[in-house]
Amino acid sequence: MRLKISCLSLLLLFILFSADAQKVKPRFKELSLSSLESFDNPSSNWKIIGAVQSNFSDTSLNIARGQGILFNDFSHAIKYKPGHHLTTKLQHGDIVLDFDFMIPKGANSGIYLQSRYEVQINDSWGVKLPTFSDVGGIYERWKNEKGYEGSAPLTNAGLAPGLWQHMEISFQAPRFDASGKKITNAKFNYVRLNGVTIHENIIVSGPTRSPAFENETAMGPLMIQGDHGQIAFKNFKYAPQDELNVTLSDINYSYFEKSAKTPDEATKTKPTSFGKIKSLDGRLASARDQFYLQFEGKINVPSKDTYTFSMLHTGDGSLEIDGKKVIEPNWTWIGADPLTGNIDLDAGSHQFKIWISKDVNWAPPGFSLYVEKPNSRAVALHAPASMPDRTPAPLVEVKAIGNPEIIRSFMYHNNKKLTHVLSVGDPTQLHYAYDLLQGAMLKIWKGNFLNATDMWYERGEPQTASPLGASIDLVGNCPVYERTATKDSIAAYQYKGYDISGKGHPTFKYNYKNLKIEDQITPNENGRGLSRTIQVEGDGKEKTLIRIAQGSNITPLGNGVYAIDDQKYFIQVGTSVLPNIETYLGQRVLILSAKEKIQYQLIW
Repeated sequence: MRLKISCLSLLLLFILFSADAQKVKPRFKELSLSSLESFDNPSSNWKIIGAVQSNFSDTSLNIARGQGILFNDFSHAIKYKPGHHLTTKLQHGDIVLDFDFMIPKGANSGIYLQSRYEVQINDSWGVKLPTFSDVGGIYERWKNEKGYEGSAPLTNAGLAPGLWQHMEISFQAPRFDASGKKITNAKFNYVRLNGVTIHENIIVSGPTRSPAFENETAMGPLMIQGDHGQIAFKNFKYAPQDELNVTLSDINYSYFEKSAKTPDEATKTKPTSFGKIKSLDGRLASARDQFYLQFEGKINVPSKDTYTFSMLHTGDGSLEIDGKKVIEPNWTWIGADPLTGNIDLDAGSHQFKIWISKDVNWAPPGFSLYVEKPNSRAVALHAPASMPDRTPAPLVEVKAIGNPEIIRSFMYHNNKKLTHVLSVGDPTQLHYAYDLLQGAMLKIWKGNFLNATDMWYERGEPQTASPLGASIDLVGNCPVYERTATKDSIAAYQYKGYDISGKGHPTFKYNYKNLKIEDQITPNENGRGLSRTIQVEGDGKEKTLIRIAQGSNITPLGNGVYAIDDQKYFIQVGTSVLPNIETYLGQRVLILSAKEKIQYQLIW
C-alpha cells in the first residue's frame, strides 16, 4: 500500500477540500435559455435546442428541437473567424457561475469572464498531466507572439466527450481607484470541475489570449468562444457577489480569570479586567486556560437578509443577537469545524453578546467570528491576531503505483454511510468503490486514488474514505435483477470473499439461492474505462437477469453504446449483444440474461 503524507499532500488537501469554506450557498439566478434574448447580437451559429446526445467517439453532437439548451452549431467554415463568439447582455463584476456543458470528441471552446479572462473547455479525455490548454485551465496571456502566465488545473477532472460535465467558477473582478487606476488584479477564487477544485486563488495580471477587450474594467459581459468547436450548455446560473459591509461598534469586554466559568457566575463576581475595545480579540484573555471572556456591543448590517455567523474557539461559547440565541451554547476546540447559526436581521444596528469559557489546557486559546449572507463572501469580525494560524490536516493519500491497491473502509453513498466498502485503485488511474454486502459498484473515478485522512489521521473516528478524482456515483444496487425483489431476496445475496488475480485485481464471489456468482472489474484495454465480467453458475441461471445499469433514462447510441442517466456515463456491450430496457421503481434498467458470461464496459 502506498501512503503519502507530505507538504504537497497537505497543499492538495487544502485546495481540494478546504477551498472557499463558506457556509452559505449563493442565491443563483438562471440565465434564460428559452430563447437567445439573454445575449447581445448572437451570430447565426448559436441556437436554442431541446435535447442533445453524443457517443464518446462522435465528432459532432446530435440535437433535437426545443428549449433549455444553448448550442453552438459550429462548422469549419467559421473556424478561427471573428464574429462568432457569444456575449451576454448581463454585465458582471464579482460573480459565481454554475453550469453544465457537453462537447463532442476533439472539440474546443472556452468561457471568458468579463469577456477577458478565459477558462478553457476542451476535450482532454485521458490526459494525465494537464496544461493551461486542457479543460478547466486558465488560459495563457499573449505578447509579442509568445505566451506567458496561464495556470494548468491541479488535476484532470474532465470526463469523456459526449457526457454532461459541471463547472463552477468564483471570479473576483479587478479593482480600481477613484482615478481609474487598477489597484488589484482580477482573481479566480476557485474553479471546480465535476466536483473537484482544480484552481484556487489564481491571480490574472491582465486579459488572457484572444479577449474581446484588451483593457480592464470593473464590469463586463460573459463571452463564450464560438469559433473553435461545438458545445452545448444547460442549467446556466449566476450569482453576483456583493461586498459585505458589516461593522461592530460600542464594544465592551469583561475577562474573568478562574473567577467565572459560566454567564451566571460572571454576574456574581468581579472581572479581572474590563473596558471598551475597538475589535473582538481573544488575546484579552491573558491566561491559556481557566478563563471566561465576554463581549457586548452593536452589530451594524447593511440590508434586511438572513445572516450566517461562524464562531471558533476552544471551550464553551455562545452568540446572541437581540436576545436571540444565534449560536447555542456549545463546546468546540481550535482544530474542529466552527459553530454556526443563522438569523434574519433588518438593516441597522442590533445588540450582540458573545461569551467563551475555556477549561482545557491541551488545545490552544483563540477566537474568531465570521459573518456572511447569500451572494457575499465571509467577513471577519475579529482582530487578525485573535486567532492563531490553523494548520490544515495533512492529506493521507493512498496511491496505486505499480500494482492495484485494495482498501477496506466506510464510505458515503447517496448520503448514507456504508460499512462494507472496498475501494480498488489501479496504476492506470482507473478506480472504483464496491459494496461487499450486495455486490454493487458505488463509484467510479479517474486520477489520484483515495483520500484516507478520516481513516488514519489522529484518531480516525469517521473511518471514511473518499475518491480523490472526479467521481461518478452509480445507483449502487445488487446486480441480480428481480422484478419483484424484496429485502429478503437481496439478503440472500451472500458475500463469499474474493480471489486476487496474477495482476492484482479482485474477483468477488457470491452465493445467491442456488447460484454461484463471480464478479471481476478491471481496466479495459485502452485504459479509458472499466471492464466488468459477471459469471453465473448453477440451477436456474438461464432465468436469472443481471442489471448492468440503472438511471432516470437510458439511451441507445448505436454500436453497443448506451448513455445512462441523461449522459452521466456510458455502458458499452458487444455489438451483437442486445440488452433489454425496462422500467423499475420509476427508473430505467439495462438488463442481460445470465445464461452466458456477461461482459461490459463502463466509460466516462
